[in-house]
Amino acid sequence: MLDPLGAQLSWRNPEPAPAVAALAHLAPERPAAPALGRGHACASFGEIAQGRRCDGEDFLITLPVALWSRCRIRLEPIVGPSRVEAPLPKSRGVAEKLLHMLGAEHGIRLRLALERDMPIGKGLSSSTADMLAVVRACQELFGAVLSEDTISRLFAGIEPHDPLHYPMSVAYNHRRGRLLARLDYVPDFHIVGVDAGGMICTERYNQCLDFSPTWIDLYQGLYERVLAAFARHDDAAIARCAWHAAELHVARTGNRLLRRLLAQVDGMDVLGVLPTHSGTCGGILLPGNVDAAKLDAVQAQVQHLGRVFRTHTLRPPP
Repeated sequence: MLDPLGAQLSWRNPEPAPAVAALAHLAPERPAAPALGRGHACASFGEIAQGRRCDGEDFLITLPVALWSRCRIRLEPIVGPSRVEAPLPKSRGVAEKLLHMLGAEHGIRLRLALERDMPIGKGLSSSTADMLAVVRACQELFGAVLSEDTISRLFAGIEPHDPLHYPMSVAYNHRRGRLLARLDYVPDFHIVGVDAGGMICTERYNQCLDFSPTWIDLYQGLYERVLAAFARHDDAAIARCAWHAAELHVARTGNRLLRRLLAQVDGMDVLGVLPTHSGTCGGILLPGNVDAAKLDAVQAQVQHLGRVFRTHTLRPPP
């Protein structure tokens, strides 16, 4: 019997994928041959903004970037209860929940392998990217499709998460797994990132969130300005919102890297500063058409603050 989450699970093709033959309720007369599924997911570089609205909704605004997690899953038929072998507990938990949703609790072993070009615990949504890559590998493996809402509820049962399963920037309650607004746009930015080092546990950070009425009013105003800037497709205004979000985060938490980064870029010809509210990184926003010489110059001016890296936003094809 499918898990209640499976109410929003559908098959990609009329005929099940070969791996589905391993499910006893689909083909009890013969086991499946080993099969492979692959999936990948991008990161979000922190958030354009994050806070709490006047109605009590926690929110964040994502910024999809070209940093990736990739998952390879090998399915092998076994005798007995299904099991998942994975390097990370959250990714294993997602695969186990998916097997339960599919009614595949016997006869399957899944071996997960993950690769990423983003570090862990930096505010770059690495754990969410890993989980989504697992979901997409399972979708390929089993020929099933999960709705966006189902993925939200699946992830919300594991941790506060980023809405990477939406193809563009969105406003999202990361603690409850609830879509607040589709923004239908991704700004065109190059990002010079700075990592101050260390790691921050996103779950612990979210457990300690507390906002006074004054802060809530400030974040409500920021939320409204961000949505208006996205509605106009105004990249410069979006970057200014991110800059203001970084200033608010420094004022509220005393974040040392962002404080130094804000001071460093004062007077520089850049669009904005991008915070990772629950991470150790900050980013400098530049136009998508910036030339290499400008990127090199900005990198040289901030490299004393930490490990410097570059990325760019992911925009859908026209």
